[in-house]
Amino acid sequence: MFRTARPLVDGNGVVFAVLAGRPDDPTYVEACDSMFEAMMESKAAGIRPKSKQAHRRGLHSTVNYGLSYGKGQPQPSMLNVDNNYIGFIQRLVNLPCVRRTATFASTAFSLWSPRLFRYYEERISALHLKLGTTPPFRSSIFPCGAFNFGGNVWTYQHRDRMNCPFGWCAILALGRFNPSLGSHLILWELKMVIEFPHAATVFIPSATITHSNTVPAPGDERVSFTQFCAGGLFRWVDNGFRTEIQLYDEDYLAYERVQVDKDARWEMGLGLYSTVDEL
Repeated sequence: MFRTARPLVDGNGVVFAVLAGRPDDPTYVEACDSMFEAMMESKAAGIRPKSKQAHRRGLHSTVNYGLSYGKGQPQPSMLNVDNNYIGFIQRLVNLPCVRRTATFASTAFSLWSPRLFRYYEERISALHLKLGTTPPFRSSIFPCGAFNFGGNVWTYQHRDRMNCPFGWCAILALGRFNPSLGSHLILWELKMVIEFPHAATVFIPSATITHSNTVPAPGDERVSFTQFCAGGLFRWVDNGFRTEIQLYDEDYLAYERVQVDKDARWEMGLGLYSTVDEL
């Protein structure tokens, strides 16, 4: 079980994921308690899975809030939230407890991977300026968040393939559960099973590492909150705020340079990670 931070490093000392724990402050745990209670009101707000095949990550209900890009959109935009519960989600987003947990994740991100954080900051700031939008979670660099509701939240084995491949997502566990008996985080390629207690945050490259949870123990209650960034947002900014088709039509030389850069992007992305010695 982790409450203090523990980096996950490769053979060269590169930090590629972090068990960030939680601040050494009882009021932070109180904020997480309040956030859990607020999220447990989702059923009263009408948020339920549409079916057992509602999404590929699990049986729970999920509401994404923030900026996204894909599925033929000409430019990024705020995700549509069902009118039946948009009011509930907006109240949730603006709760001080939610803002505090989102801010902690963003701050911890900047400490553990400063170069990767700057990569996010430069592009997400430019994105908001171009679109005239504001961060969905005040004082957090992440442009989108997922509230995972239901009280029995655990995920199937999956990768979040639409996220930036080298980017980190921040996952916060919330609830009344025994982390020794269930709700573990599994990182499949690493062959790691990690106790993941209430109020703890982890950072993983969720598009690259296959991950899942064990089932909560009988009678336990668990929800989670994840902040992330779709890779398409970075691509749109790097294309000069254009789709690839627009870039091809308007500036073919720039389009060719972008295609060449793609071949080395994985190496560039790994270079954004920090080593333990640097930190």
